Amino acid sequence: MTRQEKSKVTGLSLELSSVWKRVKTVSVFVLFISALFSSKSSFGATGEEVYNKLCMSCHSLTDKVLMGPGLQGVGERRTEAWVIKWVKDSQGLIASGDADAVKLFGDFNKIPMPGFPQLTDEEIKGFLAFVKSKEAAPGAAPAEAGATAAAPGTPAPAVGVNLNYNFIFWVFLSLVIVGFMLYRFKKRTNEKVEQVGYHGEPHSIPNYGFYFLIFLLCAVVVIFILATVLKQNVGMVSTLMFMVLPYVAFGIFIVGSIYRYMNRGYQVSSLSSQFLEGKKLFWGSQPFHWGLLVLFIGHLTAFLFPSAVLAWNGEPVRLLILEISSFAFGLSALLGLILLIKRRLSAKMLLVVTNKMDMLVYTILFVQIITGLGVAFFVRWGSSWFSSTLTPYLRSVFSFNPDIDAVSAMPWWIQIHIISAFLIIGVIPFTRFMHFLVAPFDYIWRKYQVVIWNWNPKNIRTTTRHNFGKKSRNH
Repeated sequence: MTRQEKSKVTGLSLELSSVWKRVKTVSVFVLFISALFSSKSSFGATGEEVYNKLCMSCHSLTDKVLMGPGLQGVGERRTEAWVIKWVKDSQGLIASGDADAVKLFGDFNKIPMPGFPQLTDEEIKGFLAFVKSKEAAPGAAPAEAGATAAAPGTPAPAVGVNLNYNFIFWVFLSLVIVGFMLYRFKKRTNEKVEQVGYHGEPHSIPNYGFYFLIFLLCAVVVIFILATVLKQNVGMVSTLMFMVLPYVAFGIFIVGSIYRYMNRGYQVSSLSSQFLEGKKLFWGSQPFHWGLLVLFIGHLTAFLFPSAVLAWNGEPVRLLILEISSFAFGLSALLGLILLIKRRLSAKMLLVVTNKMDMLVYTILFVQIITGLGVAFFVRWGSSWFSSTLTPYLRSVFSFNPDIDAVSAMPWWIQIHIISAFLIIGVIPFTRFMHFLVAPFDYIWRKYQVVIWNWNPKNIRTTTRHNFGKKSRNH
């Protein structure tokens, strides 16, 4: 290539780099504006907002018991003044010796209800009015979460979906603008390539950072759509996500893993890149794996021994220790994942052994950890409602008699967390996750291997001792 051609190629690269930076800047700006406008949208009535944010994970709007009692008829069972005191400071009401508070505390395994002193009396009254508006008419079926009870003698309202059209508009506008910018970028790139006559390297590495960004944007859109339709219970989406998806994921995992192990055994590997770069791997791998390991053991304990976990959480101090430590290990896993992603995308030697499925794995893990932290922060006392609500659901799945009533009423943070967990199980046969199925656990109990270095080569070749070596022979 002549000096003039090299100069043209360099100029083309700088110009395309400048165009791509402008595309990314505009994309971030548009998404920021959309988030700014969407944050102004309200949840609806104050009572509905209180229920969705603070009460949904523990209480249903019917008489069905979750972690706490069902809210149907609470205005008839308790006075308004008693409910206000209970919501603001349940432990204080119990300590005062109130008979109803003490009985309710004992009936539910002495699991402390968190106090909400930040709520005003008017907000709690609005919450009670919202609960009353959701109660079914006498003799009718219990009202579903989010459905409005009709007065006796009035026609049933049409079933519809109350979507946040303001947010949808800004998301759609953002995608249109970003798509237009990408189209212009591609068109301009092709024009410059035709002018210069430049051809890329035959073994060029794809831009995996771009793929990861696209996967993340797609994940955000899918999460928004899922959260909206799950909240509105559109069609059979709850049945598909919590009744069909688990069996599909486990079926793909079992069949796909057996097929890959039997027919593509040499591909069952994590394609370890530690020998290419080990320092960044250590600081990313250690917090990531230890955080996930502790959280997995915690979830498994709540699944196997729910009564013991609920008994442990009966003491508020122990509950706080468990919740705070779990959140800390979740942050550890998130930090490790970010460092691993940065290592993967910044080292050229690692990009050679990278593929698009790695970016998909990072995206699903990112969603799983972020939603888990969101559950811990926005939907408190997860260890308790996991034991009392999700454990029965998971056991019903494994017993081939799935009961999705409780999980269908959960907040969207929890629902997305569950769905992403099943997705991880389903993609195992197609990703590096396969390597944990052939992990060398026998290293734990096998005998030590004796490795001796720096022997004299001459003595090894001339010795007659079979365990020190064997004299070489020419064939």
